[in-house]
Amino acid sequence: MDDLTDEELYDELIASLAAEGVRATPGPDRTSILIHTGWAFGEEQSERFDPPLVLHGGPERIGRHLRVLEPDAEEALGRALPHLRAAMSLLLIHIMETVQTVPGRRHLVLAEGGVDARPSPPAGSRPAPSP
Repeated sequence: MDDLTDEELYDELIASLAAEGVRATPGPDRTSILIHTGWAFGEEQSERFDPPLVLHGGPERIGRHLRVLEPDAEEALGRALPHLRAAMSLLLIHIMETVQTVPGRRHLVLAEGGVDARPSPPAGSRPAPSP
C-alpha cells in the first residue's frame, strides 16, 4: 500500500470505509467523499445520512493527509502495519470519532491531527449534490 498513488489512496479510503460497513461514494469530480451511512455495532442498524455527510478533499488532499499522518499512526498503532495502512486505519478512526461525537455537522474536513466537523462547507469547496 505504501506505493499507491493519490488516486489509488482515494479509492482505497472508500473501500476501507465499505469494509467497515459504511456506504461511501466519490463526490462530484472526486473532490470529496460522500458518506451515506454510518457504522453499525453489533445488532444496531447503521445510521443513514440524508443528505450524506461530505468528507471534503480529493485524491491529492487525502494522499497528502495520509502521508502526514504516518508518524502519528506508527506511534498510535505500532509498527505491525505498513506506514500508509496504519495511517489509513488512523484516518478511519478519526472519521468515525468525528461522526459519532459531533452529530448534525455534515461537512467533514481533514485537519491537523484528525478530522473536523463543520455545519457548512469550507470556503472554496464544491457544493454537495442536492438530495
